[in-house]
Amino acid sequence: MNNIKENKRLGQYGTNLKHHALIVGWNSFGKTVTDQLTGAGKQVAIVTKTKTDIDFIRENYPTSNVFALYTDYNTIEHLQKANIQDASIVFVNLEDDTEKLVYILNLKKTFEGLKYIVSLDNADLKQTFVAAGVTYALSKNEIASKLLASYIFEPDVAIFNEEIIAVAESDELYDIKQYHVLKSNPYLGMPYEKVFFDLKRACNAVLVGIVKCQEDKRVLLKNPDGGEVIVEVKDYLLLLVNGLGEKKLNKLFHTKEGLVDD
Repeated sequence: MNNIKENKRLGQYGTNLKHHALIVGWNSFGKTVTDQLTGAGKQVAIVTKTKTDIDFIRENYPTSNVFALYTDYNTIEHLQKANIQDASIVFVNLEDDTEKLVYILNLKKTFEGLKYIVSLDNADLKQTFVAAGVTYALSKNEIASKLLASYIFEPDVAIFNEEIIAVAESDELYDIKQYHVLKSNPYLGMPYEKVFFDLKRACNAVLVGIVKCQEDKRVLLKNPDGGEVIVEVKDYLLLLVNGLGEKKLNKLFHTKEGLVDD
């Protein structure tokens, strides 16, 4: 009985989470990412090879939203216990950029068709990771340096930028959200310009862009001019909105924010 309880605590019996974010490797940066994801209501599976991490994760996050697995993640097949095949994205959070690249190449041999994201220490390696099939390759230093420079010469803009890239934790705080356009969306078939003004009046939300998804390609139109752009099914609307406006948008669009797996 004790063995069964211990194995369950360590995640050895797996999870049935789907459309979740899978984080491979646990550290302070992974914790920050998990905080943002759970704050946005997203489910997360975490894989770590350090047993003491499991205690921390289980003490700080509800098991309904966060699944923790203790295993040697270099044995790729073990990731099936974290339901990697049904994850919406895999965040490879290892310590070294080279280790990340080799790990992703090995992952792709077993699990094809998944989306991968990495945070790089060396920005010069970004194109190498993209060529290897990584969906999103971000540089910590590149992002931090842009924000720091902004604080130096336009501090008010920097403060606002820092707020909108984080999850809004109250009705008063703002962030940018993306909403998938369903067939039930009341703005389906309408010009972008009309949707812009209607959403401002109805939800105090500012439409800042639209993503067109056609033939496996995503085209971001940032605040397009005029009324030529029409809202269509499978588009994504990008909105600047606070917590109160988000609640109105969820009802209006019949969906919650975030990427939808096709």
